[in-house]
Amino acid sequence: MPGSNDERLISWKGPGDPSPGRFSYGADPVTALQLLLWDGDQLVARSAVWTGYPVRSDYLAVNTSTELILYQTIIIDNNEEMYLTYNVSDGAPRTRYVLTYYGETQIQVWSDKSSAWALVEKWPSLKCDLYSYCGPYGYCDETAAVPTCKCLDGFEPTTIQEWTAGRFSAGCRRKELLRGCGDGFLALPGMKTPDRFVLVSTGISRLEDCTAECSRDCSCVAYAYTNLSSSSSGGEVTKCMVWTGELLDTGKFTVGPAYATDRLYLRLAGLDADDGKTARSNAVRIVLPLLGSVVLVVICVSLAWIKFKGTYSVSIHAI
Repeated sequence: MPGSNDERLISWKGPGDPSPGRFSYGADPVTALQLLLWDGDQLVARSAVWTGYPVRSDYLAVNTSTELILYQTIIIDNNEEMYLTYNVSDGAPRTRYVLTYYGETQIQVWSDKSSAWALVEKWPSLKCDLYSYCGPYGYCDETAAVPTCKCLDGFEPTTIQEWTAGRFSAGCRRKELLRGCGDGFLALPGMKTPDRFVLVSTGISRLEDCTAECSRDCSCVAYAYTNLSSSSSGGEVTKCMVWTGELLDTGKFTVGPAYATDRLYLRLAGLDADDGKTARSNAVRIVLPLLGSVVLVVICVSLAWIKFKGTYSVSIHAI
């Protein structure tokens, strides 16, 4: 899945002009692990990163004048090549995959009744699908009733006024700045992994190895790990991705698709670096001294009560 211009899908220039147009679609020329849609040299949209698992029983059922179409995708990854195949069910109508002159990839089927191509699916289909729509450290939450931009855990909108007005390009900022390599990681499941990752292959055979790779680099802000040993891809056994810059073009899915990484591990201030699970939050730092003060007050009151009780007893005895 190389990414040169000659091997991209190129749009028409216009509805009746088949000369090369503005838009192109193809694999990431750097890693070949994600699909990209360009408007000239500008990135329009990006698929989630493929983890290496083939798609089994993935289907899209569509009723076009009582006709049913079924798509199955097989991903092949071996030492020599990587490619995807698309198949339709027996008896399905004519089908095509199109990059339109206005910048959408579409799956279309032919309808004999209307003598026209009917739209089955398109991409981008949501505003959140547009590249980095939610800005740095923001993500598109597709689990919400209405997909919307949110900030990653430990972050808040950079500009509240713009965020409230529905302008998300400024993204989010940390609520608490990182302290360095002593900070731990928070696991975020079902995420579309961010763009601009670096693949680490040397010395990585377990999740712990990927964790250590990011932990010892104080500039590493996140990592993701995939174990492919049980897959039939035939490719690398593991994939470890690390991020050292801003996290861009992130999302959250209801059910992780074939391209989604299981978990994104995000570095946050206040997390225990030993296990990445227990947060030493501001609340803990406040509660512990407060609890100590309460205990001290209780002890003082108890001692005073004991002393007072002893004095009262002696007074009665003297009478």
